[in-house]
Amino acid sequence: MSLPKKLQEIVDDFASLSREEKIETLIAYAESLPPLPERFAEERSKMEPIPECMTPVFLFGEKQTDGGIIFHFDIPPQSPTVQGLACILATGLNGCKPEEILAIPADFYLPMNLQEAITQQRINGFMGVLAHMKQAAVNLMEK
Repeated sequence: MSLPKKLQEIVDDFASLSREEKIETLIAYAESLPPLPERFAEERSKMEPIPECMTPVFLFGEKQTDGGIIFHFDIPPQSPTVQGLACILATGLNGCKPEEILAIPADFYLPMNLQEAITQQRINGFMGVLAHMKQAAVNLMEK
């Protein structure tokens, strides 16, 4: 399985962590999730909701001049686990070309052993976020 370098590093890091370290690392990712740019505050309707998540999660992908995509998230601050999971995907995939994002296998996260630290419901939401990121990549390829 070939993943973008940053995402592979995250997968490898999580694979070596204990349950408690995984939780701490998720919280650290949550704290590093960039705030939603101001321009989206007025245009939230342009953000895509992710219904697979129990927490209200909104996503917006922007194509950069080099063809890479940057993802922005709007997630309530009282949902640090969800913020952490979204930040993992953003950190691992921001700047990637649409083709690289589309090539991510749905089960890429299995070596991370996330089930040690979070519920299956959260993992399902995590996969839902990835699916919506892939759809955003497809939509941006057409632009």
